[in-house]
Amino acid sequence: MKKKLLDVVVEKSMNMIEILPRKIIHFFLFKIKILIILALTFCGAIIGSNVYAKEIFNVELKCKDHNQEYCDIIKNSDNKTTFILKNMRYPQVDKVNENLFHAYGSCGSPCQYHFFISKKQQDQTKEFIALDKNNNCLIESDSKRNVLYARKLFNKNRQIIVNLKNKEFDNVLTDTAIYNSFQEKSYFDDKGKLHLVAMLVGVDKNGDSLYFNKIIKKTCE
Repeated sequence: MKKKLLDVVVEKSMNMIEILPRKIIHFFLFKIKILIILALTFCGAIIGSNVYAKEIFNVELKCKDHNQEYCDIIKNSDNKTTFILKNMRYPQVDKVNENLFHAYGSCGSPCQYHFFISKKQQDQTKEFIALDKNNNCLIESDSKRNVLYARKLFNKNRQIIVNLKNKEFDNVLTDTAIYNSFQEKSYFDDKGKLHLVAMLVGVDKNGDSLYFNKIIKKTCE
C-alpha cells in the first residue's frame, strides 16, 4: 500500500516538473507580447507628435470683415500665437515652402512691406524684387544709392550685384522706387539663376513694350 502511494506521489511530482517549464515559458511569452505592444504604442505616439508639430506652423490673416480690408498677420507655432503686424490694409500671405512664409502689402505710394517668417526667425525688406525659394536668396534694391543687393534671408551680409549707374541700364524705365521697375517680372529659374527683367523706354515697331533682361549667376555666393 505504501509502495503504491509512493508511486502515485512520484508520478504526480514528475507531471508537475514537466508542466512547470511550459507554464514559465507561456508566462514569459505573455510578458514579452505586452512589452512589444507598449513599445509600438510609444513609438506611434512619438511619430504622431512629430507630424503634428510640423503641421502647426503657419502664418495667416485675421481680418475685421469679409472684405479683408483691415487684417492682422499672425504666426502660429508651438501652440503659441504671435502678432507680426496689426491692422494692415489688404495684406497678403504666401507659403514659400514648408519652413517659410511671405507676408506683404502696401503702406502707401511708393511704400511696400515684405516680411519673411520662419518658425524661429523673421526678416523684412521694403524694397523686395525676387526670392530664390530653394536657398532663400533675397534680391532687394536701395533706391537712394541706385543699386541692387543680394543676401540670404536672416543674414545682414549683402553684396551689390547691380549698379544702375552703369550704361547698360540707361534705357531702363525707373522711378524714385527702383524695385517697382524690376519686381513684377524678375525671377529665379530652377537652376538658381536670377533673371533681372525691367521695362525699357520706348516701344518696338509693333507698338509693344521693350524689356531689359539680364541673367546673373550665383547671386548669393
